[in-house]
Amino acid sequence: MFNWFFRYSFLIFFIFTLILDFEFFILFLNLIFIHLFTGLGAILKDYIHQIEIKFFLIFLIRLLFFLILNICIELWF
Repeated sequence: MFNWFFRYSFLIFFIFTLILDFEFFILFLNLIFIHLFTGLGAILKDYIHQIEIKFFLIFLIRLLFFLILNICIELWF
């Protein structure tokens, strides 16, 4: 009985540490993304004028539309 326990007990600790490592990795990524998005939101709201943001977003939407249209044309023709 103890032989079985000593033989396979490392699997319990190994699986437990893998789960903990994965959890800390996900937590770390979430904190980084929260920090980036709140920082970018603060910069866009505080330091750049709202009219410039609207023009920039309209430009990006038009650019993405033309890029997607270009990809669709290349795929179909």
